[in-house]
Amino acid sequence: MTGIYALICPDGRLEFRDGVPDQMLGDADPQHGAPAAFIIHRAAWGGHGLHGHVSDVSRLAGIYPPNHVATSLVAALGGPEEYVFGNLAICGSQRTPGSEETLLCGLTEAQQDLIQDVHTALSNEAAGSP
Repeated sequence: MTGIYALICPDGRLEFRDGVPDQMLGDADPQHGAPAAFIIHRAAWGGHGLHGHVSDVSRLAGIYPPNHVATSLVAALGGPEEYVFGNLAICGSQRTPGSEETLLCGLTEAQQDLIQDVHTALSNEAAGSP
């Protein structure tokens, strides 16, 4: 089953693409297709969470450029305050009922709107617009 994910490129561009998890993993780490994953917002009580996926820069230090927009976006969404290098892919997550297992899934419309709004605000701020 596929779903929509957000991709923030190093130049700050935001795209929504279809293909969780297969296409998403390749986009997050184009060199290896095996990105490092982290939680942005934990899924709880049957709700939806957010998972980030970035290149494993430990494999190719210096190859991936800093992604300032993605770094700020993750922090604004309550995720870890760490530098993001290269592409950032964000997908949804859900906890399996009656289990501690977290499954990756596509973004809900509300999550897409939230990411779009935060991205726009950060882009306007970087450009000096009100």
